[in-house]
Amino acid sequence: MFAVWLCIKTTIMANGNKSKRMLQLARKWQEGTITEAEKKEFDQWYNSFDDLEFTGEATETPEALRDRLYAGIKERVQIPEKRPVQRLYTRIAAAASILVVLSLGGYLALRRHAPTPQIAQNQIHDIAPGGNKATLTLSDGRKIVLTDVQNGTIASQGHTLIKKTADGRVSYDALANEPAGEVIYNTLSTKRAEQYSLTLPDGSRVWLNSESSVRYPVAFTGTDRTVELTGEAYFEVAHNASRPFRVKVNGELVEDIGTSFNINAYDDEPAIKTTLVEGAVKVSGADRGNTATLKPGEQAISHNGHISVKQVDVDDAVAWQHGYFQFNEDDLESAMRKIARWYDVEVVYNNEAKKHQQLAGTISRYSTASQVLKKMELTGAIHFDLSGRKIIVK
Repeated sequence: MFAVWLCIKTTIMANGNKSKRMLQLARKWQEGTITEAEKKEFDQWYNSFDDLEFTGEATETPEALRDRLYAGIKERVQIPEKRPVQRLYTRIAAAASILVVLSLGGYLALRRHAPTPQIAQNQIHDIAPGGNKATLTLSDGRKIVLTDVQNGTIASQGHTLIKKTADGRVSYDALANEPAGEVIYNTLSTKRAEQYSLTLPDGSRVWLNSESSVRYPVAFTGTDRTVELTGEAYFEVAHNASRPFRVKVNGELVEDIGTSFNINAYDDEPAIKTTLVEGAVKVSGADRGNTATLKPGEQAISHNGHISVKQVDVDDAVAWQHGYFQFNEDDLESAMRKIARWYDVEVVYNNEAKKHQQLAGTISRYSTASQVLKKMELTGAIHFDLSGRKIIVK
């Protein structure tokens, strides 16, 4: 087997008190309340690592600054989260290095003095990563661009208030029980280079990836809780055995049995993939005759009405929700689709054979496009040009 291995050194600070202090300073910088002395303290700590340099640009938007601050901190400290999926962060924090492997059919160790990558010869400007942006469409057709509104109550639908929270979510607060038979729907949608999170009226959480949408009632009044998905989303469902939670996606039906799961159903992907993180889900094909009940760590793959099940590393499926591209023997074409959606770029192949090369590794989604491509190019087996919003694979 021929493969090129690249070891990218990363240093992780594990001291809890120091980590908490730096997170506090990052939040203060984002909110604009940080002092000059605190800026200097944070800047010295951040730049003590040899992978990235931090400078706060006056022209940078608060959203871009926040994303960049937290992306850097995630690579440097362990951030405790009260969420069922923590293996990805734990693994990254414990790792002394990240391996990026490009398989070509044999084996060759990367030489100590590898040539400097020659990426983006035609580059005019770099491309920033996507961010927390989305559009909320109300039942009367009104559209609310969530980056344009302040935190707090942004609309009302029936007997429900819609709020934008300080941590960047949409949530629903019922003022009273919705009258029987009256169902009001909202749709949260993202474009390329956008992602957003949502708390449904029953307390279930939804994280929406780029080029995706979820349609849902502003109050669950029937015997079940049904939402409709396009694209990709991660769900943490508030379980209610008497009122099952269901996701309709491209004719397929995914039913919660107390669970956290990810659904990838992009139109340009060859199959619908449902990956179970915790609990259990029942996946039914379009004709409802072909079904599969998943256990944690299993993935249902639906293609042309046929459902197959395999054991997978769930970290691969939910890495995007934690802020990473994670490739596990993905072919390059599949990896570049993820990059294209997140950076809103077009990918062109000068060599069609490159599409089938396999890629493995982990890269922050909050790196710029050129930083991501440089890490891939360091393998020495593939090269890119970045021109405008076009990535050319050479």
